[in-house]
Amino acid sequence: MSSYGIAGLAYVALETVDVERWAEYGSNVLGAQVVRTEDGGIVLRMDERLIRWKITPGTEEKVKALAWEVHGRDNWEEVLGRLEKFGANPKVLSAAEAEARSVSDVAVCTDPSGFTIEIVNSPYIEPVQYFVSPTGAQFVTGDQGMGHLTFFVTNYEETVRFYTEALGFHVRDHIDRGFRATFASCNPRHHTVALLDGGSKAFLDHVMVEVADIDMVGRALDRVNAGGAGLTQNLGRHWNDLMISFYMQSPSGFQVEYGCEGRRVDNETWVEVRQGGVGGASIWGHKPTEIGPDYTAIGT
Repeated sequence: MSSYGIAGLAYVALETVDVERWAEYGSNVLGAQVVRTEDGGIVLRMDERLIRWKITPGTEEKVKALAWEVHGRDNWEEVLGRLEKFGANPKVLSAAEAEARSVSDVAVCTDPSGFTIEIVNSPYIEPVQYFVSPTGAQFVTGDQGMGHLTFFVTNYEETVRFYTEALGFHVRDHIDRGFRATFASCNPRHHTVALLDGGSKAFLDHVMVEVADIDMVGRALDRVNAGGAGLTQNLGRHWNDLMISFYMQSPSGFQVEYGCEGRRVDNETWVEVRQGGVGGASIWGHKPTEIGPDYTAIGT
């Protein structure tokens, strides 16, 4: 856990025009467990948590919220105090709204790029009805949270300050030669956010989920190649977090990275890295396919 209280990515909340497509994708491609909700939507479970993806029906494809978790009242109050000091003006929602998210408390604010941020305290677990993946997937979560997010942001410097100062993320590495990006985390995962300078555009590029081994990645890739989703970048290995992964198109248009063997980092010994030379995100692979990343994907 970071010294400022944020423990990890709790869940991603989306609005979609096609809940059933998300249900099929979540179950048959990701290997998540689909649970129907009273509003006609679904949640996807990846572990003992009640919610890792929250998907509601709507009139467009939209990122509704990116939720960051804290554990305990002291951490909750500390994070809200830092957000107030930063000028983000978090609004504490009602007990009913927290219950709808399966958390003890929830506050909402907006980051400098316009993304809705939820700070949730003590998310609920399901102690009896264990998570069972329909594909046999075992997701790497726990002290590393749900996974990581990569998004293009406006107000780049201010957005980096929001995550590093207000939320207390630790910077792991930078790119600042020709293109600007910051990789940062609040837990042992190498990065929980990657913030890319999008100029005047802000949008979600991808959500990364990690599984236990390369065979789970390979089987998921087989499901994609069998028509489960569009492959956007082929199998490869990143140089900074060492993740072996591929990228696919989600039903909402943004990418999902599906990988294994991600690097864990000790904040006490990690030395911040600045990328130089020829650069490049991958040691090998991750070549775009004919579909490729959709840089008109959903935004704030």
